[in-house]
Amino acid sequence: MPDSIQTVLDQVAKKVVPSMAERERMSQLADRLKGQVQTILDKAGFRGNVSVQGSFARDTWLSGEADLDIFASFPPTMERREWTERVLPEIRKGIRAKTIDRYAEHPYLEFHIDNIRVNVVPCYSVEKGDWKSATDRTPYHTEYMKQHLTKEMRLEARLMKRFMKGIRSYGAEIRVGGFSGMLVETLILHYRSFLETIVQASTWKPIIILDIEKAIGSQDPRAREIGSPLVVIDPIDPNRNLAAAVRDDKLWGFVAASRQLQKNPGTWYFFPPKFKPKTKAQFSKLLAHQNRDVAAISFEHAPIVPDVLWGQLLKIEKSMTELMTRQDFHPVRSTVWSDEARSSAILVELDASILPEVQLREGPPVSKMDDSQGFLDRHLDARDTVRGPWIEADRWVVDKERRILSIPQLVIAALKDPRLGLTVPDQLNNYFRQNVRVLENRKILALLGREGFDQALSEFLAAKPAWLKTHH
Repeated sequence: MPDSIQTVLDQVAKKVVPSMAERERMSQLADRLKGQVQTILDKAGFRGNVSVQGSFARDTWLSGEADLDIFASFPPTMERREWTERVLPEIRKGIRAKTIDRYAEHPYLEFHIDNIRVNVVPCYSVEKGDWKSATDRTPYHTEYMKQHLTKEMRLEARLMKRFMKGIRSYGAEIRVGGFSGMLVETLILHYRSFLETIVQASTWKPIIILDIEKAIGSQDPRAREIGSPLVVIDPIDPNRNLAAAVRDDKLWGFVAASRQLQKNPGTWYFFPPKFKPKTKAQFSKLLAHQNRDVAAISFEHAPIVPDVLWGQLLKIEKSMTELMTRQDFHPVRSTVWSDEARSSAILVELDASILPEVQLREGPPVSKMDDSQGFLDRHLDARDTVRGPWIEADRWVVDKERRILSIPQLVIAALKDPRLGLTVPDQLNNYFRQNVRVLENRKILALLGREGFDQALSEFLAAKPAWLKTHH
C-alpha cells in the first residue's frame, strides 16, 4: 500500500531538520566568520557593519545543505565600485580560503570552509524603500521572517525547500530560474503549511497574486508585472514581485509536482535518486531510439561568472531555436549544458536535421492584383525558382531552392549573414564564432565525460521529469 502523504512528510522532516550538533557547528562557524570579516573591515578603516543573514539566520536551512550568508552593510555614501576595488579584495586577502569572485549583477565573494559554502555580500545600510543595491532588502527580509515564522512554519518551509530542490524548481540563480528561499518562506507564511501550499498551488491559474501584507498604496501588480504569471508581493517592498525571476517551466513544474505528490506520495520528490552513469553504448542505443534528430551546438570559452554565463547561454538557446524554427527545422525541445568552466552546449531535438532541397513558398491571394504581380515579378524565371509559380486554390505558390539544408550549414550561414538573425551576446560572441561545432546524433557522444554532461544528456533524452512516476 502506498505511503500516505503525511507519512512521507514525517520521513522527510527527519532528514531536513538540522541536529543540535550541526546547529552548534554552524553557529560557531558563523560567529567566527562574522568576527573575522568585521575585524578585516575595521582594520582597513571601512565603516561596515557585519551580520549573518539568509536561511541560517532565519532558521530555515536544510540539514547537510547549509550556506552561510555574511553581509557587510555600508553607508549609502560609499561608491559601489569601492566594493569591487577595495572592500572585497581586502576580505579576500584576510580570509584563508579559496575564494571565487561572483561579480554578476551584484558583487560578492564565495568560498568553502568545512564543506560549507560561505557568501560574503556587501549591501547598503538604508531605510526601507530607499534601496540602492539588489541586496539591501535582505536584512529586512531576515528581520521580517524571524518575527513572523513560527517554529512549526520553519519546518514547513524546510519541507517546501527540499521538495522544490527535489523537483528542480528551487533557486533564483539564472541557471535554475526557480523559487528563492524568501519566496518559499513567503508562500508558507501565506498558506501556513506545506500541505496547504501544495493543495492551493495545484489549482493555480495565471495570474496568481499573493500579497500577505495587503499593502495600502502599492501599485496594482497586474499593471506592473505583465508577463509574470505568479505575483508574490515582497512583504517589505510593495513594489517588488518576489516571483519575477521564476521561469514558466519551474512554476508549472511545481504546480504539476504538487498535484502528483497528492495523488502518488513518495519520498522521491524530495530526494530524487542519484544519476546512474551510462556507458557510451547505452547512450548510443538511446540516441538510436529517439525517432528524432538531436544536435549539440557546442563551443569552448574562457571562464565567466556563472550568472552572466547562464544568462548569455539562455539567450543563445532562444535565438538559435527561433532561427531553426524560421528555417523549417522544427526544433521540439532544447536545453543548455555547461561545465561552468570552459565548455558549453545547446542541445536541441529536431523533427529533421536535413531538409529537402526544395521549399514551398506561399504567395498572395490571386485577388490581390498588385501583390500578385509583385510575387510573379520576383519569382517567375528567378534563378532559385525550381518550379512554378502556380495557383493553389485561391493563391500563388512557388517551389524555391533551399539554401540551408543542415544544422551545420545553418550555423555557418548565421555567423556570416546577420540578416538570419542569430544573436550571440557580447561576452561569448568571439568564442562562439571561433570554435563552435555542431555534433549530431551519435557524434554528440564526443562530449561524454565532461563535467555534468552525461547527466544533462541522459535527462534530455529521457524528457520526462524524474518525479513523474506511475502509482506505486
